[in-house]
Formats: sequence, structure tokens, C-alpha cells
Amino acid sequence: MLPSPVSADFHQTLLATMAEGVVVQDAGRRIIFANAAASAILGQSSEELVGRICCVEDWDATHLDGTRLGGADHPAAVALMTRRSAGPLVMGIRRGSERVWLRLRAQPIALESGSAVAVLVTFTEISDLIDSKVRLREAMGRLEQAHAAKQSLTERLAEFLGRQLDVSLETLAESEQRFRLAMELGTSVAYTLDLDLRYTWAHSCQVGFGDAELIGKTEYDIFHRDTADMLCAIYRGVIETGISVRRDVQVQSLAMSRPQYFDLIARRLYDARGETVGLICAAIDITERKQTELELRLAKETAEKASASKSRFLAAASHDLSQPMQALQMYCAILAERQPEPGVKAKQCANQLSRQLKALLSVSRLDAGGMTVTRSRIALGDLLDQVAAASRPTAEAKGLRLRVVKTALACESDATLLERLLGNLVSNAVRYTERGGVAVGCRRRRGRIRIEVWDSGIGIAEENLPYIFEELYQLNNPTRRADEGLGLGLAIVDRIARILGIAVSVRSVFGRGSVFAIDLPCSYDV
Repeated sequence: MLPSPVSADFHQTLLATMAEGVVVQDAGRRIIFANAAASAILGQSSEELVGRICCVEDWDATHLDGTRLGGADHPAAVALMTRRSAGPLVMGIRRGSERVWLRLRAQPIALESGSAVAVLVTFTEISDLIDSKVRLREAMGRLEQAHAAKQSLTERLAEFLGRQLDVSLETLAESEQRFRLAMELGTSVAYTLDLDLRYTWAHSCQVGFGDAELIGKTEYDIFHRDTADMLCAIYRGVIETGISVRRDVQVQSLAMSRPQYFDLIARRLYDARGETVGLICAAIDITERKQTELELRLAKETAEKASASKSRFLAAASHDLSQPMQALQMYCAILAERQPEPGVKAKQCANQLSRQLKALLSVSRLDAGGMTVTRSRIALGDLLDQVAAASRPTAEAKGLRLRVVKTALACESDATLLERLLGNLVSNAVRYTERGGVAVGCRRRRGRIRIEVWDSGIGIAEENLPYIFEELYQLNNPTRRADEGLGLGLAIVDRIARILGIAVSVRSVFGRGSVFAIDLPCSYDV
């Protein structure tokens, strides 16, 4: 069981208003805490959840592809067994009569000895996103079919759209038959207009009128005025300039209740003497694609608003959380004096929780845009010495050499944010290096200053490089401990770099070490 100061009102106050579901399970997978968001997502009250042994069979849990999720595959089980963070995992569960989709992560809560005493599971419902992806795949399949038909149609129409039309009766009859045959092989709309912009021929126009009904009519007889104005402006531009036009248009037919979208092509139509006699137009109905794009855009905006709301809340909570956390650490220190063994363990848990909360709140403040950049001249020699001094005790305790290459270079940046960025890179290098050492230095490179942090640590496999700057991402290396952090150090580096407008690069050989580098504008020598 967790120490009571950590598992009582303090956790409930911290987590009650979070949009993410949070569940804490003990080592036997029994739920000992569930916040309000978890109850809402799982469809059960906190009283129903607390005390329950978590079993995937009870939830009818499945993978995204529909296969059954085994109990040993659940992130909580993985985290307890491996003592490392697990996830993210997308999982479907049964909630009443519906199936909902969750994105889960699990983080073990461990003592100094490394034994896991509980696991923290966070999850968010992403059912809308999964449904949108399914609809997108279906729509893209239909779009690919339409595109293939359009390509075939374009090839068959090339001779009609690329040369003058012979208006002799026999040739016109032959051309029209060939043109209609080409149209029947595709799914396009096609029509011709005279110089007064009246329909002279139509095929499969799909706007609520029969093809024969359109002959002799103008767009004002078929569409709402704003649509007709827009189309006629396009037609007149083509007639006046001779430049063909292709664009997506939204139209509202007088015979249709909803607007439609078309991919429209319009170009001049010539007679046998090369005189312009009107327009020839072709279009493909893309209404379904546009509706899918709109749904995905709305889903993306909703997700971004939810993420921004969470970030703003956590950033604002920083001050309110600091005092309870300090009080908790003080009580644990008093307990350690009176009852050494349980007190020391409680203090270790409190200190670990404090470090993890500070890292989480740092990420949230950066995401919420609460950081102001104050640029000034920075003597990089002094800055690198300060950064190294903070990690030197840890390096010496591990028998590592932490070396700073002297420099007289200077740059223009925010000293506080830059020191924090470099501090995270150096502390990460020290943490994951067991033999050898860490070196920090800078040099001129193509008119800029490059600062590099070298280590002889465990290195990073090539397939993991694209993910190392994601929050809560930890590499699957046996030398990493679950109580050394949440995997937020490089996520904070990435966010600070974006705020400062600088790039972070990494080179690594698995098992031999890594080099992290940033490029800064060059100022002048000190």
C-alpha cells in the first residue's frame, strides 16, 4: 500500500479536475484510487471501481485490430513486471452497450530498492478520433477509385479538350458519340456553354435536373444567385483570357437541399475556324471528400482545445501544488526522525513524487505558452560551467568524468531557458552513462555556435530516435530504472528549443553513446 499522506486527500485534490482518467492500482492489480474523469470514461462510480481487481476480461478488452487483449499485455501489468513505464497502448473496452477506445500509459511507483508497490495508469477516450480515422480510410478508398476513374477519363478526353472541334454535322455526330462513350466509362460531369453562358449540351450533371432540362438554361436558372455569380465569373475569365481554369467549387442547386462540392475544369470551346464559340467543362463530385475533411478538422480542433485546456490547468496549478508538496516532504522528514525505516521509505516516495510533479508541471507550463523569452548576451563559458556544476556530484558518485571545454564564445538568447535546456541534456547524459564520462563544449560552425553534449552511455537504437522527444517516452534498456523519472527530460528540451527557435539534433550508436547538439546565433567573443 502507498503511504497514507500520498494516497489520501492530496491526490484527490490534485487529480479531481483533470480531463484524463487516472487510476492507481496496488501490486495485486487492485484499484485503490480513481478520479472523477476515470469514473466518467469507464461508466462506473469511484465506489464501484475502488477495491475491484482489474481484469481485462471484465471489460471485454481488445486491440485496435479487434483481437483479444491478454491481461499480461495491459500497460499496468507490464509496468509492474518490468518496473518501467509502459504504453502508450490503444485499447477498446465495453461500456454498457457501446465499445469505446482508450489511449493508456502506465508508470510504476517504486521505492529506492526498485520494488514496485503500485502503478499509476492514465488514459484518455479517443473514440471520436478512431471513428474519424475509419471514416477517413473509407473515404480515401472511394477517393482513390474516383481518382483512377478521373485519370482514365482524362486520357479519353485529351483529344477533345486539346484540339479544335470540327463543327461539321458528320464529324460533330461522331465526336459526340465518342465523347458520350468516354463519359459513360467515367464518373464525371460534363457540359458545354455558348458565349451567353447557356447550356448547349450536358451529361450526368448531378445537380437535381435532368440533362435535357438544362439545355438553354443559364446558371441562374439552376443555382442560387451567389453560386451562379461565382460560376459565371469563372466562365467569363476563361473566355476573356483563354486560360483554362481548374479549382474546387461549392455550389447550391435550386433543386438540392444541401451544398455540393466539385473539382471543376473549364476551357474555351473552338469551332472549325478556330473561333471561340463557348466553353467546355468537366467536373467530379468531391462532396463526400470535403465532408470527411471537415469532420477531421473539427475533431482535430476539439482534441487541440482539450489538450490546451489540460495544459492551462496544470500550468496554473503549479503554485497551488508547491505548498502541499513541501508540507508532505516536511511531514515525511519528521516521520523519518521518529520511525526511521518507514519514515525513510515514505520520504523517498514523497521526493520521487515531487520530482515527477515538477517535470509534469514544467511540460504543462511550456505547452500553455506561459514562458516569456528575455534575450540577452550570454557568456557561454560561464553558462556551461554552471550547467556542469549541477550534475557534477552525481557524475562523481558514479565514477564518471564530467568535462567542460573552455570557450570565449557568446550568444544572444534567454539565459534561464538555455541553462535549463542544457541542464536537461547533461543530466540525461550522466544518468544513462555507467562507464567513461560526459563532455560538453561549443564551437563555431557556418556562422553559428554549436553546443554539443557527448556521452559514452547506453546509446539509442536507430528505430527509437524519432520518438525520444515525446513526453513519457522511455527507452527499453535494462539499465534504466522506473524511479529515475517519467521520461520528460527530452520532452522539456524539445519544447524549450521551439520557444527559443533553435534546432536540436542527435547522433547515437546503440551501446556506445550519444551526441546531442543545438545551434545558436553567434554573438561575439567575450
